Amino acid sequence: MQELEILQDFEEIRGQLRLPLDMKPCICTLMKDYEKSKSGINAFIIACELFRVGRTKEKVETVLFKLGVTFSKTQSAVKGASTGKYSYGCPRLELEGLCLFNNRNECWWYERIPKKSQKRCRERDFWRFGWPTKLNPAPVVVYLALKELEHRRRYKAGSRLYVSRKELAELAGVSLPWVIRSLGELGESGLIKFQKGKQHRWYGKASEVERIIPIPRIEKQCSDNDIAKS
Repeated sequence: MQELEILQDFEEIRGQLRLPLDMKPCICTLMKDYEKSKSGINAFIIACELFRVGRTKEKVETVLFKLGVTFSKTQSAVKGASTGKYSYGCPRLELEGLCLFNNRNECWWYERIPKKSQKRCRERDFWRFGWPTKLNPAPVVVYLALKELEHRRRYKAGSRLYVSRKELAELAGVSLPWVIRSLGELGESGLIKFQKGKQHRWYGKASEVERIIPIPRIEKQCSDNDIAKS
């Protein structure tokens, strides 16, 4: 399958089911061709991916039903995938013969995964560099919520996240207005890349957030007053 065809399939199934951009393209193709196999293991793999990108149990069930998965297979797949004990990363998908490329290194999705040098980033640098003393309390908890969200979705540090303000507010324990205000402050500080989402009655776009890894130091020109910011 040519890369253009893969991208077209990816956008087609993603648009039909309103899936986020961080879905693996091979899983989107598997979802498109599910009717051909009707395999229980394929339903389970799809469920694992949907939980990875932050879909709730109810939404996972809805997507599987739309794909034509039987009730019994849906219940079995959701029950197993919701435990978080199973995951299908690129090496395993390649082993299962589901990779759409000759080599996973050719895949645009795999290419954006942080490299080994980024995996060694020191998360304690957020504290060691004194960021909690420079930021207001709300941005600190929002930043930590982003880190927790990476962990829950089984992402690498610094992965691109698509998240609603409501989800982030509930996780951080702050109000909705403070979420956007905090993300803006974190963006100005150079700790994250942030693109605000859009709300709409029938369709919407989640906010796009990405932590900067490795964690940057506070600029040397910051005054003592800036560091003691309340």
